[in-house]
Amino acid sequence: MTGVIRSPLALRLWQYQRERFPLLKHGPLILVFSGAAVGYGAALQARAASVLALLAGSVVALLLFLQMRIADEFKDLDDDRRWRPYRAVPRGLVSLRELAGVGVVAAAVQLALVLAIAPTALGALAVLWGYLLLMCAEFGCRRWLKAHLVVYVLSHMVIVPLLALLLIGLQSGAVQGGALPPVPLLLYLITAYLAGLVIELGRKIRAPIAEEPGVETWSALWGLRPALTLWWCCLLASGGAALLAAMAVGGGVMEIQAGALVALVLVPLLVVLWLRLRRLPALLEGAAEGGAEPLALATALWILALYLSLGWPGWLVGRG
Repeated sequence: MTGVIRSPLALRLWQYQRERFPLLKHGPLILVFSGAAVGYGAALQARAASVLALLAGSVVALLLFLQMRIADEFKDLDDDRRWRPYRAVPRGLVSLRELAGVGVVAAAVQLALVLAIAPTALGALAVLWGYLLLMCAEFGCRRWLKAHLVVYVLSHMVIVPLLALLLIGLQSGAVQGGALPPVPLLLYLITAYLAGLVIELGRKIRAPIAEEPGVETWSALWGLRPALTLWWCCLLASGGAALLAAMAVGGGVMEIQAGALVALVLVPLLVVLWLRLRRLPALLEGAAEGGAEPLALATALWILALYLSLGWPGWLVGRG
């Protein structure tokens, strides 16, 4: 233990990311999410998507999710010490003070990137930071939120559309695109919110055998089958919102083409997922070990397909 604590900070932080924030796992999804927001913003204003906005936005987004992970380390410390002493902070791999320093450095990098690419997006960054601070403080009602987990998740998920708004703002500021049309923008933010719920639900549904004391999951709270049903409802809702968001871009033929592309990608995938997962409840209930990997894979495929079909076609705008 002592040897681990005295290792160079860089090595310990590298090990921390491997355990608690694996870049190879989160990086591709964050890149797709960021590129979709930038591309959708480009399509809204009929401007070429900015590569600089994509690069800066991806780093800003990655650092935000890292900051959220660090915030969780502070909030969950007592529970982790009691139930999960094997995690990085309780076992002494890194300290909360060291992680706080990483969070501050991350904020400085975020600020520098927004100033460099699109100073007009500073307001969106300030709102994002403000909401993150409210989340860290549990909105001043930690006990009540912990007793009402649905409200907890619904309130915390707002951070996802706020991040999408910042990324669209980076694109708009980078190309000096002017005002954004409110209706399609709102539909995109709703899509991002619902897609975030799909991820949150999908990562906290487990087989009964895999439930752990002190670990809050939706399958433990509601039961496996109701939790899976809600996951399907959020998945369908996110697909419907994506279709509306796509059809709100441009006008006439462009609306039809954008909507058709989203439908052509998501509907067949929906059928495949249903065929693959329709027996998942029974399989999980009878599992001798974890067994939730198919749900995690389905969640990842759906989110990737949704954002690739909705936002990334915007990268073709102004490049023909």
